[in-house]
Amino acid sequence: MSNDKHLPMLAGIITWSAVVYIEFQRLSGSPFAALGIAGYVSFLILFATVVYHLGDRRYYVQHRLFLHLQLAIALLLLLIHPSDLAPILLVVWASQLADYFSRRRAILLVLLSNLLFYSIIFFQWQFYNHVVVALTFMGFQIFALGTAFARVSEKQAREELEQVNQQLLATRIILAQSSKQDERLRIARDLHDILGHQLTALNLQLEILQHKVDQQLQTSVAETKQLAKQLLENIRAVVRDQRTPLTVDIRQAVETLATRLPELTVEIHGDLQLESAQMAEQLLLCIQEGISNALRHGNTHFIKLNLQQDQHYIHIDIDDQGSGCSLPVKPGNGLTGMQERLAQFNGRAELIPQTTGCRLAISLELTNA
Repeated sequence: MSNDKHLPMLAGIITWSAVVYIEFQRLSGSPFAALGIAGYVSFLILFATVVYHLGDRRYYVQHRLFLHLQLAIALLLLLIHPSDLAPILLVVWASQLADYFSRRRAILLVLLSNLLFYSIIFFQWQFYNHVVVALTFMGFQIFALGTAFARVSEKQAREELEQVNQQLLATRIILAQSSKQDERLRIARDLHDILGHQLTALNLQLEILQHKVDQQLQTSVAETKQLAKQLLENIRAVVRDQRTPLTVDIRQAVETLATRLPELTVEIHGDLQLESAQMAEQLLLCIQEGISNALRHGNTHFIKLNLQQDQHYIHIDIDDQGSGCSLPVKPGNGLTGMQERLAQFNGRAELIPQTTGCRLAISLELTNA
C-alpha cells in the first residue's frame, strides 16, 4: 500500500475505533445491539477495502457500490440508535469520495446524505437543535471532502510532473543520438569543402610542377603527387563514411529511461534501429507511457519488453506482471494519446489482458515511413 493510502487508512481506523468504543457500550442491552455491531463492522470492512485499493481504476465500479453501501449503513445506524458520535461515520465516508466521483457529484452526494441525516434527526431523534447538529456534521464532511480533493489534485499534479520529466528525458535521449548524425554531417562538409578542395588544388599544382622541374626532380614530384592523391582518396572515403546515416537505438534509449525507475525491473529482448528521429521519438514516448501506466495502474515491479523489426513492420510488446486489466478495455487518455502519436506512421497501440498482467502491443508499418 502506497504512502498516499497510509494516512487515510490510519485516520479512518482510529476514528472508527473511537466511535465504536463508546457506541458498543451504549448499544449494550439494546434490542438493536447485534444489528448495530454488525453495521459498524461492515462499515469498517467496506472502508478498508476501498482505501486499500484507493483510486485503482480496476475497482471503480465496485468501490462506488461500496461507498453507497457505507452511506446506507451509516444512515441505518443513525436510524436505529440516536447518537452524537455515529454521524462521524459520514465524515469518514465523505473523505473517500474524491477518488471515485467528480467534484460536483461528490458535493451532491454529501448534500443528499445530510438531507437524509437531517430527516432522521427531525423525525426520530429528540433533539431540539437538530439544524445545528446537521449543519455541524455537514461542515465536517465538506472539510473532509475538500481535503481529499486537495490530496487527489496533488497526486495528479505529481504524476503529471513525473510524466513530463519522463517525456523530456526521452526527447533528450533522441536528440543526443540525432545530434551525432548532425555532427558527422558537419565534419563531412568541412572535410570536403576545405581539405578536399585544397588537396585537389595541390594535385593540379604538382601536375604543373612535374612538367617544369628538371628530370632529376620529376620522380620526387611524382611521388609527392601520388601521396596527395592517396590522401584525397582517403579524405573522400572518410566523407562518404561520415555521410552514412546513423540510426537511433531504441533499446539503448529505453535502458536509459529505466535507470530513472529503480523500483522497476525492465527486461529487454530484441533490438530496434530507426533512421527517422521523429519516428523514434514518438515510439519512445509510447514505450515510456506504457511503462509508466504499468507501474502506476498495474502495480507491477517487472516489465518485459520485446522489440521486433523487419523490412515492413515494427512490433513492440510491453508485458507487465501486475494486477491486470479488466474487460472490456476502455481506452484512457494514455492509450488515446499513443494512438494519436502513431497515427502518422500507420501505427496503432492495443491493450490486451493477459493471464498475469497486461500487454501493450504496438505495431507500425514502415512502408510509408
